[in-house]
Amino acid sequence: MKIAHKITPQTRLAELIDLIEETHHTFTRAELARIGALLEDSEVAALPRLPELRTCVQAINDDLLSHLQKEEQILFPYIALLDDDTRALPSSCFGSIAQPMRVMEFEHKTLQELLTTLRELTHNYQPKADSPSQIFLLYAALAALDEDLVEHMYWEDDVLFPRALEEERRRRG
Repeated sequence: MKIAHKITPQTRLAELIDLIEETHHTFTRAELARIGALLEDSEVAALPRLPELRTCVQAINDDLLSHLQKEEQILFPYIALLDDDTRALPSSCFGSIAQPMRVMEFEHKTLQELLTTLRELTHNYQPKADSPSQIFLLYAALAALDEDLVEHMYWEDDVLFPRALEEERRRRG
């Protein structure tokens, strides 16, 4: 895990958000761009299920870019403010953070389904031995994205969101 060594039970919510954004959000955007370019390479045209692969990657790209934007512009700023006990509980358009968290978790489940499809289309990212080098690079990039997204979702669903919800409930009294 890329950020596990930096997180303790005392890690503030804002610090955890920074780690998630700096590590996972940055990697996701860069890797999606790289994968998009690899999918257009002429050597990749030989893949038998290329149209399905492109459709799946496009769905992942579209879902993720929207998802990351909602986190960075709406949910994460609110969560970061929960760290400050000297301020009143921040106001929001969503009442409790439980609602947008449910949306994020639903989107994570959709992403997990897309990753399952991606694994099936690529035989768990294992190209044929005689595949062109660009297919090896594409599959390695897809595998790296998959691995990073699984970790990314863990830090949000199992660490950040429960801690933020607990802090919001504590602050509401």
